[in-house]
Amino acid sequence: MTELPRGAGGRLALAGLLLHSAFLPLSIAGMQIGLGVALLGLLLRRLEGAPAWARSPLDLPALALAGAAAASVGLAALAGLSPVGWHEATLWRSVLAPLVVLSAAEAAGEGDPAATRRWGLAALTTWAAAAAIPGLLAWPQHYTGFDLLQAIGIRARHVSAPAPFLPGRFAAVGLFTWYQRLAHNLTPPLLVAGAVALLAPLPRARRVVLGGAALLSAMAVVLTTSRAAWLGLALGGALVLLAGGPRARRVLPLLAAAGLALAAATPSVRARVATIGLPDFTGDRQKIWSVCAAVIGDHPLTGVGFGAFPKRSLPYWERMAPDWILRTWCHDAFLSAWAEGGPLLAAALVAWLALLARAALRWRRGGGTGGAAGAGAVGAVAAFAVAALFHDVLHASEGMYGLGFALGVAAALARAERPAEDDRAPPASAG
Repeated sequence: MTELPRGAGGRLALAGLLLHSAFLPLSIAGMQIGLGVALLGLLLRRLEGAPAWARSPLDLPALALAGAAAASVGLAALAGLSPVGWHEATLWRSVLAPLVVLSAAEAAGEGDPAATRRWGLAALTTWAAAAAIPGLLAWPQHYTGFDLLQAIGIRARHVSAPAPFLPGRFAAVGLFTWYQRLAHNLTPPLLVAGAVALLAPLPRARRVVLGGAALLSAMAVVLTTSRAAWLGLALGGALVLLAGGPRARRVLPLLAAAGLALAAATPSVRARVATIGLPDFTGDRQKIWSVCAAVIGDHPLTGVGFGAFPKRSLPYWERMAPDWILRTWCHDAFLSAWAEGGPLLAAALVAWLALLARAALRWRRGGGTGGAAGAGAVGAVAAFAVAALFHDVLHASEGMYGLGFALGVAAALARAERPAEDDRAPPASAG
């Protein structure tokens, strides 16, 4: 059994990590509070004179993207567009989440790679237990639109999402406010949990917990009726199996056939797939993208500043699509990045995904539990990249924290195999 960290900073960081893990699939406020507690623990640990920042291949992509987003606010201000609000201008803070997750796991392990790995696995198992709630809740939500938070008096307004093109059915939203948020939040951790359950040398009980959570969460993603999430989940799952070696690859045709059979038997899936052939399938995206193109055309180099697009684009909507109600971002993370930060932010977003994929592939080569987590991280990054083509994932905190948790835990699990070479971890204290 893993010992608790000796210092108060390590204990607080561990408490925050497990709190973040438990609330990640349940509450945006809870997951942020947990991460904040972990960060406070890391700061306290630094004041105690112990290392607080666990350096890893995640540092460069996270810091580069966050830096480019912050710089876009300044560039836009120089061009005469002041920030629309501190909250909007700092939405990039979720990009830094995996650094906190990994550092908290290492602080809990007192710098020992094996202990870091065990606490990373504990965090993933905590997520698995909590993910059973939206996984099970997805079924009654799909058939009735049931809102658990309203039923127990936490939420005053009923939240449900009618399933597109299927009267009488609803998209699963879990305990969040919309179905895409649930889909993008669950997908990265479930791919890491599924890969670890399938490929890592674990006791049977732990394998059942992680594998069961991955399966329940995958079914919840299906019941969100999000086509982009389906595509990302399918691609991510295939990459996990392809990266898992010959034994895992042999399972791929069987799982593909089972997935197709399940899709054919699910009315909501059939209804959503049937709309792909309609002439106006991309009509809404064309309207949104035309507005984004107009904003980019007027601010091609600096953008309008990170987080500012919804407000800065209002005159364009009034002129080009006055009847359009959903006036948020571009429904494409790459377009949104260019509109808000010009080529600098768009290039940083592409580089962020590429560097994350590179880090995950490095972990995969390590073998063992870390290698299994690396395979899951490869799938998680790929699924997130697919979602970025159709949704503003960079501005949706639920999805960003889901990916950050998956990457941070994968890095912690890979710590035990080759910490000095792969993650440049500081040597464990001998005292």
